[in-house]
Amino acid sequence: MHLPKEKILFKSHSRKDLETLLDYAEKSLKKREAIWSPFVSAQLIEEVKSKFNNLNDISLLFEGGFPSAERKKICFLRYEEDVDSPSIDIPIKGIYIKGNFLFDRAKQNDFRDILHELGAPADEVGDIWLIRDRGAQAICSEKCADSLDQKTGKIREVEISIEALDLKEMEIPFKRTEKVINTVEASTRIDAIASAGFGLSRSKITTQIKKGYLRLNWDINEQPSKSVNIGDLIHLEKKGSLKILNIDKTKKERWRIKLLRQ
Repeated sequence: MHLPKEKILFKSHSRKDLETLLDYAEKSLKKREAIWSPFVSAQLIEEVKSKFNNLNDISLLFEGGFPSAERKKICFLRYEEDVDSPSIDIPIKGIYIKGNFLFDRAKQNDFRDILHELGAPADEVGDIWLIRDRGAQAICSEKCADSLDQKTGKIREVEISIEALDLKEMEIPFKRTEKVINTVEASTRIDAIASAGFGLSRSKITTQIKKGYLRLNWDINEQPSKSVNIGDLIHLEKKGSLKILNIDKTKKERWRIKLLRQ
């Protein structure tokens, strides 16, 4: 049993990564067992969902440790297998990166960098989120979490230590209720739309953009003047996401924009 590789890879935005995932899928079909990928980006996940949507031979399970996780592992298994079967072991675990950051605030990328320095492969680490001024928690592969347990290091001058956790022990990020927002703007600039969608001032949004906290379709965007289109996804660290549902021009040459805040 073989998957239509060329059809799946046609016009792919991430051909090399998708080829690797196809290898996992075919291995699952051949061995008749569940095969888990490393953690992959939200952008690649959306492409996989689209490309594998009409395949009858394979089922997919996406798991990132909590429902709104961006980075997730993908489980490939034959279609007749039950994706909710308790026999499918989910190979992920949590870690707590502890440190006193009251006077030296750190960002998610600072924690990702220290995990890399301590030997954690990038594709074995899922989402990372801050725990106030006490450090951060992250989702990792089981093997990676166990290897990091009790390790120590430094983020700038702050001493950190790592503790492996079961998922039930973690402070999972709060998931916002989805909300449709309608706004009328003078342009389709990302700073204007993000300001309306997230309820923040234009200047504050511009500051967040310049600091690299805002992503457009999961890529970092540092241009406040960047225009957006229908279907685009705007993500702002700690604030959630906005999906552009519709854009119409009004009679007064302004833009009526419909957003889904997630």
